[in-house]
Amino acid sequence: MTIVRGLAATFAAAAMTAAAFTPALAQEAGRLRGEVTKVSGDMLTVKSDDGKTADVALESGTTISHAVAIKVGDIKPGTFVGVGASLPDDKGVMKAMQVVVFPANTRASERHGAWGADSNATMTNAPATMVVAGQGPGKLTLTTNGQNYEIAVPPDAVIVRIEDGSKDLLKPGAAVSMSNVATKDGKLSTKAVTVSDDKRYPTR
Repeated sequence: MTIVRGLAATFAAAAMTAAAFTPALAQEAGRLRGEVTKVSGDMLTVKSDDGKTADVALESGTTISHAVAIKVGDIKPGTFVGVGASLPDDKGVMKAMQVVVFPANTRASERHGAWGADSNATMTNAPATMVVAGQGPGKLTLTTNGQNYEIAVPPDAVIVRIEDGSKDLLKPGAAVSMSNVATKDGKLSTKAVTVSDDKRYPTR
C-alpha cells in the first residue's frame, strides 16, 4: 500500500469539518476518532474513551496528516486559520475553543457562521490580520468579506497546525481521527487519517 502525503483532501475532510466529529468511536457520518492500540500492517485497532474498539483498514492511497500542537505566538499575520468559538459577548469578542492553521498550499473557503449544527458556536475561516500573544490569553483578529472578527484565545484552547504526515505516526497511543470511513461486508476502512499531538483535537 502506498501512503500519499498530500493534504488538500485530508484537511478539507478532517480539519474543516471537525465540527462533525464526535467523541464516540461508533461510525457517524463516515467519521471516526479514538486512540490507536495496535498496528498490524495496514490495519489499525482504535479505542474510544468509552472503551469500544474497532479495526480499521487503511485503503490504498490513504492520506495521513499530522495535527501539530502549537501556540498562539506561532501564528503569523496573514496565516489562514479556522477557529471554532463561542458566540460574541456583549463586547463583540468570541472565545476560541479550537484553532486550526491550514496548510500553506490549502486555502479553504472563507466564511463566518454557525459551527456545524450548533447555533450557539461559530466557525470562522479567514486570514489572521492581527495576532496578540503574551503571558495571558491571546487574541486573533480574522478578516473576511470586509468584516473583522475578534477572537480571544484562552490558554486551554486547542491550537494545531496541519502538516504532512507519514505512517510512522500510526503507533499505539496515537490520537487519530478519520474521515471517509467506509463499511463493506461489516468491515471498516478509511482513505484519510489525521494524527494529533493534542488528543482533544478535533474538539467536535
